[in-house]
Amino acid sequence: MKKILFMSLLAGAFVLTACDPAQEKVDNNTVTASENDLLSGITFTQFSDEAFTTPAADGNYIKYTTNPGRQVQIIAYRGDGSLNLMASGASGSFSIKPGRGSDPNQVFYVRHLNSDGSVTTAQTSLTVFVQQELDPEIKYFASNAYGSKTWKWNVGNKTSSGHVWGNFGSDASWRGETLNDFVWWGVDDAADLIEQLGHSVTGQATGEEDNDASMVFTEDGLVKCYDASGKEIRSGSYEVKEWTGELNGFRYGILHTTEGATLFPFEINAKDNGGQRYVTDYWIYALSTDEMILVYPDNGAFSGWSEGTYWNFKSTTDIDGMFNGYGSKTWTWNVGCESTGGRVWGNFGSDASWRGSNLSDFIWWGVDDAEGLLDQLGHSVTGEATGEESNDATMVLSDDGLVKCYDANGTEIRSGTYEIDLSTANSWQLGTFKTSSGATLFPFEINAKDNGGQRYVTDYQIWSISDSEMILTYPDNGAFSGWSEGTYWAFKKK
Repeated sequence: MKKILFMSLLAGAFVLTACDPAQEKVDNNTVTASENDLLSGITFTQFSDEAFTTPAADGNYIKYTTNPGRQVQIIAYRGDGSLNLMASGASGSFSIKPGRGSDPNQVFYVRHLNSDGSVTTAQTSLTVFVQQELDPEIKYFASNAYGSKTWKWNVGNKTSSGHVWGNFGSDASWRGETLNDFVWWGVDDAADLIEQLGHSVTGQATGEEDNDASMVFTEDGLVKCYDASGKEIRSGSYEVKEWTGELNGFRYGILHTTEGATLFPFEINAKDNGGQRYVTDYWIYALSTDEMILVYPDNGAFSGWSEGTYWNFKSTTDIDGMFNGYGSKTWTWNVGCESTGGRVWGNFGSDASWRGSNLSDFIWWGVDDAEGLLDQLGHSVTGEATGEESNDATMVLSDDGLVKCYDANGTEIRSGTYEIDLSTANSWQLGTFKTSSGATLFPFEINAKDNGGQRYVTDYQIWSISDSEMILTYPDNGAFSGWSEGTYWAFKKK
């Protein structure tokens, strides 16, 4: 049954893929090509670079030519079982970039529509390079630790005046401080996209017009969109092009997707194409572990001062990436932290039955300046100052599970290991930050009820984490018992 359906799709796809007869050399003596005809009449050349300049036996970028000239399609199966049309024509190019842990011997198919209407499909394979690590840009889109990442509308993001989708004007000659310098108009709430369906190619509401709609990017190049209830809206694939890790004018690279793969993928005020257009080549204006801003100039390029469209997304699911930044990340005391009322370490009371808007809803007391920790050495296990009692003390978390603490002069204080356990997530915490004993900055419980009044904390509750801020908590003896006292720590990215 699957084979019959497969063959039907092949024939249908050929009908939809137009070709220029003037560019196609047809062997009129062959009415029906055999599988051997297809494989013996096609040559693959592999390259290690996207520009196809450096040949490589295990290259991920492939050019093909047919002889005699024959219109073919190159297809493969995606990770979710769907068909992926990678290239078509008598010659062309495509890429195969398998996910981590994949077999280097990658199977794909060559298919040809015969003159009698039948389709011949031949299976073949190439040995390609399998990365042991994800490309840096894919870590941002799909997470390094988890292999997939969920993005939602970033309601209230100040870099686009709080809007999630709308228009702006620029000639890309300068970037400004934030996209807000260019924004003309936008919707503050995704529900307002219902009123913008005139820009949609279909004109139909799908459920993506909701603050809780989401799209999930996977490390193997897939995208799936869901409404607020978790029902799939659509799916597709993506790749990142022209990424160097550095800003190139107005963008860091291009997010290329199949048609309609992302949330509300429509240009605003398209000047042609009937006023509606799917966007498939987004400019990456900003990208971090928890925020993404995409833009699209009218018709794909700025022409003088032109109108453009922007999309504003956030992610809260890549907790590991927010801790270590996909390599190493330096944290320091978050003096003036809004969520803790400006305090960096102290005590609070809670039974964890509700979370509140900020941790300051629960705080009893705390030090506003890390130097105030010098007066709190009675809570320290050693009772000695180490240099961590400074606003400029730091701790560095690396993605190999190591943590090192330094004083303001950069002298190492201590080191240890850590891991993140998301299985403990509940209404109070996002998970547990587990460390070896004494690994982090001032890792001491306040007013420990046993253990001589001093205790190293090694199982921190992750109360909140973003790309730029982290708040950890610890209830007395590790668990809330009714209304209990707890300790908190407030850090920020340095």
